[in-house]
Amino acid sequence: MLRPYDRLQPKPSMTVFKVRAALKRLKNLNNEIRYADCFAGKHFTSGLIVFRPSKKSDPKEINHVDKDVVCHVIKGTGRLRVDGKRIPLKAGVICHIPKGTAHDFAAGKNGELVLFYSLVKS
Repeated sequence: MLRPYDRLQPKPSMTVFKVRAALKRLKNLNNEIRYADCFAGKHFTSGLIVFRPSKKSDPKEINHVDKDVVCHVIKGTGRLRVDGKRIPLKAGVICHIPKGTAHDFAAGKNGELVLFYSLVKS
């Protein structure tokens, strides 16, 4: 039997996405970066972001002042740069970047770096 509280709360809907299908609908951000939004909620957004190898590394870093970043490397190799340090990345690595931390990603020389990311308001 449902309690009165249960009847008043709407059930959240579930979303499932397939990585291969999402990778086919990537949008270009620039010559190096493509992305696809996957999920969004009141306090977070998630998606896929793909970095192409580039001969010239862009020195620009990004800083999310109100969001933590969590990334899971799905495919490829590359690096994360934080505070001038280069952290090697490969499939299976998960990284957490606290809000307000300047950072950037780059693909390795041998192919694309594919990340599943979540931006979480904190």
